[in-house]
Amino acid sequence: MNDVSCYFIKNKNMVLATFIWAIAVILTLSILNILLGVLVHYFDESQAILWNDFSLSFAILILSIMGISIAIECYVFRSGGHSLARKLKARSLNFLESTPEEHAALTIVAKLSEKFNIETPAVYVLADEVGVNALTAGFYPKDIVIILTWGALQNLDRQELYGLLSHEFNRILSGETAENTKIKILYSSLTSFGQLGSKLAKRGFNRNYMQDPHKLSTAFIALGGVIWLFGSLGVLINRLVKYITLSGRTFENDLSTKELIKNNANIQILLRIYVHHAGSQIHSEFSESISHMCFANSLSPQSWMNIHPSIEARIFELDSTLVKDLQLENLKKIRYLPWFSLFRPLEEFSSEYSMPWQSPQPLPLLRLSPISFALKDAIKPLNPEVRANMERPELIQRALQTATGSREVMVAILMIRQYREFIPAEAEVSRAIVDALLNEDGRTHVAIFHEACGNIGSMPASVARQFLTKLAKIIQEDGEIGLLDALLLERVKYEVNLLPPHIPTSLEEVKMHIVRLIDALLHVQQINSESQLEVRERILNRILSPEEAILYEDISDEPIDLAEILQDMSGLLLRERLNILSIAEVCLWNDRIITQDELDVLELLYWRLGFESDEIVKLMHKKNSLIII
Repeated sequence: MNDVSCYFIKNKNMVLATFIWAIAVILTLSILNILLGVLVHYFDESQAILWNDFSLSFAILILSIMGISIAIECYVFRSGGHSLARKLKARSLNFLESTPEEHAALTIVAKLSEKFNIETPAVYVLADEVGVNALTAGFYPKDIVIILTWGALQNLDRQELYGLLSHEFNRILSGETAENTKIKILYSSLTSFGQLGSKLAKRGFNRNYMQDPHKLSTAFIALGGVIWLFGSLGVLINRLVKYITLSGRTFENDLSTKELIKNNANIQILLRIYVHHAGSQIHSEFSESISHMCFANSLSPQSWMNIHPSIEARIFELDSTLVKDLQLENLKKIRYLPWFSLFRPLEEFSSEYSMPWQSPQPLPLLRLSPISFALKDAIKPLNPEVRANMERPELIQRALQTATGSREVMVAILMIRQYREFIPAEAEVSRAIVDALLNEDGRTHVAIFHEACGNIGSMPASVARQFLTKLAKIIQEDGEIGLLDALLLERVKYEVNLLPPHIPTSLEEVKMHIVRLIDALLHVQQINSESQLEVRERILNRILSPEEAILYEDISDEPIDLAEILQDMSGLLLRERLNILSIAEVCLWNDRIITQDELDVLELLYWRLGFESDEIVKLMHKKNSLIII
């Protein structure tokens, strides 16, 4: 008796799932038998609807088909998750034959495996799926696999991919992966007819329109449709049962993943799915049977009784302030929130929610002429290693050793960037620090700023806001602002934890901001005005449609908030951000030397939009050397 009790406690989830599955099978048989009874009664009124001469044979036939389906699934899963990956026609990934996106995923999986001290799972990709999703399958550590969609690899940056894979590792560690695989086998008896019908119908559709259609294509479509219709009852009951029994696990998994990795990477992936045009949907005949194994809904958002809650509801559970920001972006999205969430007391929000820092008013205009170095400094940027290790005045070195001194150095550098050789007499900054910086090569100032920024230490939120406001007023003192100064301020916001989280944005929503960012980027360039206009037109023609290009033909002279523009740009999909940056690089620096200011802007812009910047800096230095030669 004790052994039975221990087994039940250890496997209570599967015992419960089996019991519910048995009820679902009985319910399916009962409904099908009633439908059969109605049909038989129509031809022979002496036959009862609830039980007739064919009921027993019909029940045995259906149960036999279900049993065969389970037996086939057990055979298919003899290799664990690898079998499911092959069934889904997923492609295995390895380090030797991988694209950069695939290599990044494999690297993160290896690091997470080492972190949690488990055997490294095999990684597969669904090459034809553009939605952002992932799933795990398998029974034991040696046969567990992680399956990613191509959309996840193509659209997620490293942080977001880390959040997605961390969620899947949490499932592996909790034992949910093995349970989900067993449930997949068990409930295949209810979905097998639907899958068979979908397969037959797909054979009737010719993907290659240049070839003649198959002679039996119409028959395949008709037969597949009939079988799918017959199996739709099992699919519906399968979905209903999973919705009732499994839908609550998603919130628990999100919260446990956040606790496991101690950061908000999981929120970032949810935000990215929220704005992605294809969402998380998987277009496969198996999407119904694997829906409970996926990170997010594998079915259409319009489908009834999706196992996973909506993306908005999941974001709300993890961070309600983000949903508040999303509501400000689009008030219509409030209808997706769960009812119990709408009636939470306001005090619950106010304790966690803090207003983001805002640029001081009035907002400045875009600086139309760059703050340039002296001619001897503007030719070629310094090598990053050389610039970081250059000997500095003792006064600057001493100042960088304290938080207060580092802040004063930052203020001095920003003042020098605005006025170069003139510092106002009433400026609250050490004149000795200013003189020491003015005697240094101007190309080292940004490197010193970065070092000082890393030494300012932690400070209360109110003090951090005051310090940011002070710096912002300096860089827009003359009513204008440049891109490099705004990016340096963004770096400070990051160091004092006032950089807001990414809010998802679509490309259509930020077209105007993209144009303003391109304008700001152009005015950092050491090229004449006529060439700037030509380059601007070349860039915009690659990003905008002809109709949109006409709307933004003239450079706007309205006040600008570069911080807001950079924030909205960072919310674009990975490939959209990368596309904008690559177009700017090709049009701006493909055939000419890059200056120190331009390289600093490019490096910070890559960082602000969520990319590693070391490689692009090295590449630009190589291009400079080739052009000079």
